[in-house]
Amino acid sequence: MRLRGHHLFCTTLFQGCGYDENFVARMQETLSALRQGAAFRVCRESDILCGACPHKTEEGCDLGTEDVLNRDDAALAAVGLAPGTELCLPEVGALLKNVTKQQWDSVCGGCRWQREGLCSWETFQASVEKHFGQYE
Repeated sequence: MRLRGHHLFCTTLFQGCGYDENFVARMQETLSALRQGAAFRVCRESDILCGACPHKTEEGCDLGTEDVLNRDDAALAAVGLAPGTELCLPEVGALLKNVTKQQWDSVCGGCRWQREGLCSWETFQASVEKHFGQYE
C-alpha cells in the first residue's frame, strides 16, 4: 500500500468527514488496515486514498497539484522520511510525536480541513497521543 506524505497527518486527524462517502469509506478501510499492522510505503504521488477522491485527475489534483506536492514534501521533511520508505503505523507514531508546531503549520496550514475547523495543532497533538501514546 502507498500513502502520500501529507496523508500521514490526515490519517492521524481523521474524524469521519471527507470529500464524499466513497472517500470516507476508503479512509476508514485504510485506517483499519493500518491499525491491524499493514505496512505501507510513503510517496509523493497518488496513493490509496487519492484513488477514492473526487478531486483526483489524470494530471494530479483539481484542488491544486502543486499545493498537494508541497504538503507531501513538508510532511516527509517533518518526519524525516524519503519517498519509498516502508513502515507501519507504530513507526509513524514515533515520528509524529516529534513534529513541531512550525512543521505542522508547513504541512497543514491553510488546508481546507483546518479552515473548516476539523483540525488544529492542538487536535493533532491530542490525536497523536490518543493513537500512538502506547508506542514509546
